[in-house]
Amino acid sequence: MKNDFKELGFACVRAAMKVLDSASVKIIQFKGPTKNVQTEADLEANEAILKVLKESGRPFKIISEEGEPFVIGENPSIEVYIDPIDGSSYFILGNKRLCCTAIMFVENGKVFASFVGDLVTGDIYHCDETFAFLNGQKISFSNEKKGEKYMVATYAIKGKWISGVMPKLTELAQNKIFVFNNCGPLEQSLVSTGQFDASIDFLPINIWDFCVLAIEQKAGEIVTTTD
Repeated sequence: MKNDFKELGFACVRAAMKVLDSASVKIIQFKGPTKNVQTEADLEANEAILKVLKESGRPFKIISEEGEPFVIGENPSIEVYIDPIDGSSYFILGNKRLCCTAIMFVENGKVFASFVGDLVTGDIYHCDETFAFLNGQKISFSNEKKGEKYMVATYAIKGKWISGVMPKLTELAQNKIFVFNNCGPLEQSLVSTGQFDASIDFLPINIWDFCVLAIEQKAGEIVTTTD
């Protein structure tokens, strides 16, 4: 990844996190098949990211969870996928521990930079085309496991979806596995630092749900299907 894109990604994430320190949690609407909540904070963080991208002077195609796709500049070759707040349902309750900002840069169908920012700690996970990093320091996933217990983060199940996946979670829990019922880009990022042994997303809906996968792969983790 070109160094200027590293700085651009960091600037986008930091701009969003700064806004989210004091942004309004007023609910605007519930949207999508899983009835995701959209708040004023989502829109304010989204605008903060867009401001940084526009000021860069580069052309981009923007695909954000908070609106329809659109273009900045002319003839962009780079797509930017944005999720200003993953975990909005927790955010409105004042629990930012499970929330993050995620941004991914794609060119010719290939991810060349991705970023996930932890709203509580301020940590930023990112990757270039070769390596994964935490706050700029290279990280790698260790496949060595001491002991017999494992911690797995699973998709943040809610509503009618929980009945469909509960048998799978029960099976996991009966095999010396602690199951943490929340999984988004932040929890998936924590696999790379050993805080979780694996993550499972039963219901990926949109492309920005995969922002962290590039980081995981560059950290040496295996990405596969639940089968």
